[in-house]
Amino acid sequence: MNNKKPSILFTTQLSEQKRSLLENGRLLIESIPFITFEYLMPAMWLNQVPKHADGWIFTSKKAVRAINPMIKDLIIPNHIFAVGAKTAEKLEELGLEVTIPDEYNAAALAHKMKELELKEVVHFCGNLKAADLSKLLGDSTNLYSIEVYRTKQTTHKINAGEFDGIVFMSPSAIESFSEQNSIPENMQVFCIGPTTEQAANEAGMEQCITPEYSTLDSLVKSIEEFYF
Repeated sequence: MNNKKPSILFTTQLSEQKRSLLENGRLLIESIPFITFEYLMPAMWLNQVPKHADGWIFTSKKAVRAINPMIKDLIIPNHIFAVGAKTAEKLEELGLEVTIPDEYNAAALAHKMKELELKEVVHFCGNLKAADLSKLLGDSTNLYSIEVYRTKQTTHKINAGEFDGIVFMSPSAIESFSEQNSIPENMQVFCIGPTTEQAANEAGMEQCITPEYSTLDSLVKSIEEFYF
């Protein structure tokens, strides 16, 4: 009987505590970040935020963290949207009431906002937006994309064949990884969400598993279900 634990590479930074928790005694997880993040000083974006917006959009926990220090200086709109339960949790910790679309993607988010006929909407985001919400919203909504953090690629060469599976949390991580590396044939790839899976497919990664919900917990559950 082979009792070898599956070895999984996460291409994002995991704290030692988080890594140990995700391993859960069943997996061997290594974290090699292919992207890093830099938060912008509020002086670089604060004056770009319209004072009387109908809604705010957050598609990343990092955007929530970026605006946290300035939340008291901003006028809270009637509608705040989050793509993903974890992002919503971070907003609720700030005392904000949050709406989550039925599906964790930009199209479902845009549909929800169209139903409310919002005119002025702010998207707090990074420099690498996964989807163009302005196209999805159409001409009836003015969308302000406010960059509050930046994603930087940290590409490097590794021996991917040492691992049983590889995890991607964003399209930018796939792009950074692919600059100097390739996926061995028949290696299993795990993606956090459909946008990341699409980027993986475009990079030639065909064996992708994506959980129903774009959360880390759901992703790890999918990994465990595949191996066990």
